[in-house]
Amino acid sequence: MEGQDPSGWIGAIPASVILTVIVNAVFFGGAFWGGQVLWRDARAKAMLQQQANTIATQSEELRDQAITEERLRIARELHDVVAHHVSVIGVQAAAARRVLDRDPAAATTALANIESSSREAVTSMRGLLGTLRQIEAVPTEEGTREPEPSLEQLPGLAEAAQTPTRSVSYALVESMPGAAQRIPAPIAHSIYRTAQEALTNTAKHSTATQVSVTVRVEVSSGGASRTGSYAEVEVVDNGRPRVSATLGTGLGQLGIRERAASHRAQADIGPRATGGYRVRVRYPLADRQEEVA
Repeated sequence: MEGQDPSGWIGAIPASVILTVIVNAVFFGGAFWGGQVLWRDARAKAMLQQQANTIATQSEELRDQAITEERLRIARELHDVVAHHVSVIGVQAAAARRVLDRDPAAATTALANIESSSREAVTSMRGLLGTLRQIEAVPTEEGTREPEPSLEQLPGLAEAAQTPTRSVSYALVESMPGAAQRIPAPIAHSIYRTAQEALTNTAKHSTATQVSVTVRVEVSSGGASRTGSYAEVEVVDNGRPRVSATLGTGLGQLGIRERAASHRAQADIGPRATGGYRVRVRYPLADRQEEVA
């Protein structure tokens, strides 16, 4: 036939149609594939941005939580330090006033205790203020901050709480020799502060003449990592609430419960059925050791 290339096996019109289809398929397919790539890239960027915003929000919340917890810790420390030393100063001042004329030696001892308590209060306050001012604890050539009070200071605390009308005893009960040395420092510090607050409340609000401070450390045969190991502090007195005592704010007992909660401890605070008042907090040791491990 005329107009037909004898060497071709597809006609011009079909070839044109096929070429158009191929070009359109490549164009629209490329456009679709490019759109998918761009969409996935935009989606990935949006997800990354969302994750970054979530991380930033969580970091801000964690920072605020850490600041709040630190403020509560400092508030507890301030209350324990100030309340204890001011109470000791007040009790010793009252004792000195009563015996000033008939027993100058006893008055001199009371005044010496007042001086000692005031110095300790100032030292503790300076340490706390230094903590507030320092963002990071950087040792200096002059030395570092004094260590926080622990179990070793409990005998001195009990001795300082004694007055001519009130005796205070201290006992450390260990399930095995050296068990108290296994108590982590944060728990040992909380035990000290709990005993300090309990003695302060007794001096301010109770007519007690006898107070006992007992620390019990129970370590199972497998060590502190076994279930059943604990450290317990118990302060018991034989008094009744003073009629003339001012109503407290309750911050001291609140601080005891907050310290106990931070270590998953059990707090038992209140009057005893047989008379007197008891403050007892039991700190588990097994969970703390497992968390560290």
